[in-house]
Amino acid sequence: MATIDEVAKLAGVSKATVSRVINNSANVNEETRAKVLSAIEKLKFKPKFSAKALAKSKKQFNIAICLGKRMELIKDSTDEIGQFYGIILKEIKGMATFYGINVKEIILENPEENFDGYILVGGDVTKNILELYKNFKKPLILLDHYIPGEKIDSILPDSFSGAFYAVNYLIKKEMKKIVHIHGPLNSYGFRSRYNGYTEAMMLSKLKPIYYEYDDVRNNMDEVIKLLIKNNDMPQAIFASNDITAIRVIEELKKYNIKIPEDISVVGFDDIPKAKKYKLTTVKVYKQEMGNVAFKRLYELMLGENTHPIRMSLFTEFIKRKSSK
Repeated sequence: MATIDEVAKLAGVSKATVSRVINNSANVNEETRAKVLSAIEKLKFKPKFSAKALAKSKKQFNIAICLGKRMELIKDSTDEIGQFYGIILKEIKGMATFYGINVKEIILENPEENFDGYILVGGDVTKNILELYKNFKKPLILLDHYIPGEKIDSILPDSFSGAFYAVNYLIKKEMKKIVHIHGPLNSYGFRSRYNGYTEAMMLSKLKPIYYEYDDVRNNMDEVIKLLIKNNDMPQAIFASNDITAIRVIEELKKYNIKIPEDISVVGFDDIPKAKKYKLTTVKVYKQEMGNVAFKRLYELMLGENTHPIRMSLFTEFIKRKSSK
């Protein structure tokens, strides 16, 4: 059986840091926590409270994390924990190891039966896909997504308020022409950010301007060319996530456009790469989302508090050097 010292060595942190992760301390950043949880999963380390959890459940649960095919197409293979969902999934897998629960990743579009619970991840979950999983009559969680009219447990960030605050920040800096570059609006999160941007602009009697970015085709060069062709170069760009914002910055630099002197750029999510690019962004509490999603699924598998809930985690505006 693995020890806490072995976990610390594999993660490249101190034993005290591992203890803080196990005890869910707030004094560990997301990147470090993800490394520790990854080490815990690889070593199958189980802290003392795991025995208590197993005794409570009286069985070893098996859960499925369901990921859309599109996620593989946009995956960043150069940065193991840099992806938005990477941090969330490491939290779920680490918590599952704590509780003695088996986890398997499956393709969202190809449902597999014989699991005790399912976490359906992201905006690729459609009503038709959801119906396939509902037919299994097992506990379900929608993570970072919500389907209006469906009473399914959903854990997601407060994207509307985060976008509203970020755009208002830019407006208060006397920026009037603010463009929103967004991802596919079938995603509840992207749609909520779109609505938050729109509301902030309309309340200030400013014209919303939208451009859609295809993250699979990675067509940001086309989007920026279109902005220039339409003479739509703004004072600021609010992007629906950090990956989009980083692509914006990379493309604008090709035209010798300075950030933030010429254009301010604001993202959403606060992935680790955001710091490297000194990106102003809206922080989504990814580790907390994964933690809450896992604990809620565990509760449902135990048959406790089964009435569906929708939980929205508040975000936080993070000012860096990509905006005035």
